[in-house]
Amino acid sequence: MSTSPSKTLSPSDLAKLEHSFASDPSSDAYKPLAEAYLDLGRFMEAMVVCKKGVKAHPTAADPRLLLARVYAAQNKDKKALEEVMGALQVQPEDKAALRMAGVLQIKGGEAEVGRGNLLKAYQADPGDPETVTLLQQYKVEIPRPAAPTPVL
Repeated sequence: MSTSPSKTLSPSDLAKLEHSFASDPSSDAYKPLAEAYLDLGRFMEAMVVCKKGVKAHPTAADPRLLLARVYAAQNKDKKALEEVMGALQVQPEDKAALRMAGVLQIKGGEAEVGRGNLLKAYQADPGDPETVTLLQQYKVEIPRPAAPTPVL
């Protein structure tokens, strides 16, 4: 999984994130806080914050994807895939969720299904460099548009 470049937070920055999350757990503050915990390798705290994010934003794919990243970082691919599939239930066209599902499925031995999800991610946004890189990495053929039949 590609992770964002590690931005090491100062203890005071982390405290600010924790405070804004504590004062309004239903806000989007869960995301930077969970990402900070994930970067610090504090998986239990990241999971708790993500689960609160999922509860507060039941129709958003983001908190579930973040939770999937926490599981994936601990090599719990099965749990990660469950969360990604949950994200796809609420947002079936989410390219990040499709991409992550594809990679996890290929790693888990479901190559055909995984390749299909990578293609769906590509169709959702053909210009996305991350998706294109994964298609090349897993040797997924991009369907070429059919050539028009020449009129004789």
